[in-house]
Amino acid sequence: MRSFASSLAHAQEAVLDLETGDVESLAFVSGLVALRTIIPEVTTKALGVSVTVESDGSLIVEIEDLDIDPTTQAMLNLVASHYFQARRWNLFVSVH
Repeated sequence: MRSFASSLAHAQEAVLDLETGDVESLAFVSGLVALRTIIPEVTTKALGVSVTVESDGSLIVEIEDLDIDPTTQAMLNLVASHYFQARRWNLFVSVH
């Protein structure tokens, strides 16, 4: 858990200066936060990342040229969705 919290903290620091004023930008940044949290060793600059906002407000993160197992993919989507909703409603993101 400590490793996850550390990865999340570093991921949030990495995207502090990115624009999140609209839903699409916030969704993309949320996808990057999830990717850097779950797979911190992956360089996001070298990947094609797309994020889809579902009608229920959850996110689907798709990464080109990276083979991700279903469990990791589900975790990426979960972390991205949680971060997206928390930031959207101006709530603190915490690890518990």
